Amino acid sequence: MGDVAPGRLRPALTLATAGAVSLFAVLLAHEFLAFGTQPNDLIAPAGAVCVAPPCLTTATVVTGLVAKAIGAGVVFAIIGAVWTAGRARWLIAGGFFALQYLWSLVGIASGYRGHFGTAWAWWEPFADLLWHPVTTPALLMAGLAGCLGLDRLVRPWRMAGA
Repeated sequence: MGDVAPGRLRPALTLATAGAVSLFAVLLAHEFLAFGTQPNDLIAPAGAVCVAPPCLTTATVVTGLVAKAIGAGVVFAIIGAVWTAGRARWLIAGGFFALQYLWSLVGIASGYRGHFGTAWAWWEPFADLLWHPVTTPALLMAGLAGCLGLDRLVRPWRMAGA
């Protein structure tokens, strides 16, 4: 019992950490690149102090993205515990990352629906507000590289004898 995290625990924790941190970082970058920030700590397109909650503040956005990262981290932990090493681990984790990233962008864009005065269908806010032919794929690739690279960077010290 000399090892701190025997068996499947450490591979689960490393992938959970790598996935959650990477997903949080690229979603935050994407949202701030798309909408920016405004005075009074509000996210665009709101320009005045919010008088009635919920308000789209930077703190609200960060809190929501932390919650998303924690939820995704649980699934990454399950993936890491089931597939402790190998190609399947990275393929499944990478596929889940891509799915979470794109689905999260749909949710983020839908949160701005009311601020733009439209009657969009569920996918239209993403297509109109967050899809960019360079930014979206570039951040997806950066997030995938960050997730899988961080997992690989942290895992070599996981177990000396395994």
